[in-house]
Amino acid sequence: MIPILAYLSARNPDRDHAAAAAPLLRLLRRTGAFEVDVVTDASRLADLSHHRVVFAATDDGPLGAEEEQALSDWVRQGGGLVAAHGTLAAWRENRLIRELAGFAPADRVDSTELVVRPAGPHPVVDRLDDEFFVTAELQLASDGIPPDATALLNVPWRYSSQVAALARPAGDGRFLYVGIGGGPAAYASVSFLQFLYRSIAFGAGQAPARVFGVGLAGYGAIARDHGRQLGEVAGLELRGVSDLAPGRRAQAEGDFGVAVHETVDGLLADPAVEVVVVGTPPNTHAEIVLGALAAGKHVVCEKPFALRLSDVDQMLAAARAAERTLTVYQSRRWDPDFVALRQTVESGSIGRAFHLESFIGGYGHPCSYWHTHEPISGGTIYDWGSHYIDWTLLLFKEQVATVSAVAQDLVWRDVTNSDHVNIDLRFADGSQASFLHSDIASALKPKWYLLATAGGVVGDWRRESVLTRGTMDELVEDRLAPADSPARLTVFRPNGEGGVAEEVLALPRRVRNAFYRNLADHLLLGEPLSVPPEDARRNIAVMEAATHSIAQGGRPVRVGA
Repeated sequence: MIPILAYLSARNPDRDHAAAAAPLLRLLRRTGAFEVDVVTDASRLADLSHHRVVFAATDDGPLGAEEEQALSDWVRQGGGLVAAHGTLAAWRENRLIRELAGFAPADRVDSTELVVRPAGPHPVVDRLDDEFFVTAELQLASDGIPPDATALLNVPWRYSSQVAALARPAGDGRFLYVGIGGGPAAYASVSFLQFLYRSIAFGAGQAPARVFGVGLAGYGAIARDHGRQLGEVAGLELRGVSDLAPGRRAQAEGDFGVAVHETVDGLLADPAVEVVVVGTPPNTHAEIVLGALAAGKHVVCEKPFALRLSDVDQMLAAARAAERTLTVYQSRRWDPDFVALRQTVESGSIGRAFHLESFIGGYGHPCSYWHTHEPISGGTIYDWGSHYIDWTLLLFKEQVATVSAVAQDLVWRDVTNSDHVNIDLRFADGSQASFLHSDIASALKPKWYLLATAGGVVGDWRRESVLTRGTMDELVEDRLAPADSPARLTVFRPNGEGGVAEEVLALPRRVRNAFYRNLADHLLLGEPLSVPPEDARRNIAVMEAATHSIAQGGRPVRVGA
């Protein structure tokens, strides 16, 4: 573990740097890669022999002569100093600290919303959003940055682009300046929090320049999109594809110009492939994942993780034994409508959620691919249910107590999946949630209908069309399936006078390549996985219990997941 000294001291009684930095401290500890020592006494800077990096956020200064000399010597001998927020201004009278920085900060600008852009490429800013917003104070360099410094973040400021964060070598060590911050609002920005985490890791000497080679096991319907994302995410590179079908192998070679293999074993034998994405049908997932882990590869498994909980437990044990990363491609966690719904629930602004109804479907003939053949797919539950149950378990944190489900086969005789499946979950705290997937639903329910103790949310389907011109210049309207557009979210809150106020939520921007960016951040920098395999285990536990319930005529099945 990397030892960090977090010096969080405030001279102004209205400031509490330690409380404001709590989200950062939780993130550092959650990764398991850092040992964090939080101090408010500047005398602790006089002995840094047991630390590799100092994160300083303070308005208390100047430093005493002993602390100044010790800190300066320690950095030049190989330590890392991240001077955040008002730290450099507080220490402006310390000559040795000014020499580490190579510049003096300008006057502080009071808290305002800033547009922040990575200056990259650089290990600290690779894979950050191209632009994000932070509400924070700002202190720019008063006379420009030194020539040997590397800009990390820029902000547009009064018709100019100004450097708001930088890194600079200091002897054998590293100095980083972050001129953005000052309070809890800054730490509330996920992108800025990620930047601070990386700055600390870089200050500690963690600067991975390597690229992980990735192989796709299976080149099916969405494999090309996997390949596109891998080509856009720094730190990952597509290096191989395996597929049994010669036509799909030829397609992969033409799409990406990478090595192709007839068998998964051929892909696993390729030393250039370090990460395997398992995109084969669900009934093959466990076997291929276990083989990849045994071959020493990190693994991304398409959803559903597996069809049996026993297979999941075997995969989790194998990943732990091999000390390899295992995660599941739950890419719809980043759908803008779900992100907005989750933020509303987790904000507490509508109280505690206690009831959820969710729906997907319509009236239409199912496809003829393996997705509709239960022995391969696992059945109707495992298709969209992999996403909807995942969403439900993110919204309701309590343990699932029981699951009951019913399935009906009424119309489509040419497929083995059920036409209509309804799942009911009951949680340990009494909350309940249901999921309905129906391919014989002539009337659509809302995507989500959520009730909480102080409000509710309804996610209505949007009926969108793509308009083009035909060969005779006529207007052609292509109606999108409801699931192809984000839902329209309306929040309902009691107004205290017997009525209800309504608010239509503005959806956040979709985060491009979010899953693979997080995977690279985890492999290269040790950042937490967005989809821990234990989350996917809960998902499979619920869907397997639903399958058992259907077999028992809808009888509730105990889960404890």
